[in-house]
Amino acid sequence: MLTLASAIRIPTYVSFSVVGEDAFLLNTQTNKYYGLEQVGTRLWQLLNENNSLQSAHQILIKEYEIGPAELENDLLELVAHLMENGLVELVEA
Repeated sequence: MLTLASAIRIPTYVSFSVVGEDAFLLNTQTNKYYGLEQVGTRLWQLLNENNSLQSAHQILIKEYEIGPAELENDLLELVAHLMENGLVELVEA
């Protein structure tokens, strides 16, 4: 089950580039592109630096005006969507 305590890994077959405040991801296994807006782009950058959702949550709380519970729900929903499309993987403990 996906929680803030989950560790996430970005697979080597996923390419990432930023244009303005948005990011574009390419799953090279499926050749499909995906877009992230500002907050999603920032999450991706944080996951790329450190695979901790908990750490990303704490940093994003400080950077954006959003309640902790709402941000947690949004992050988990986004990460679940990224997982469904093969853009991130859970790291097994």
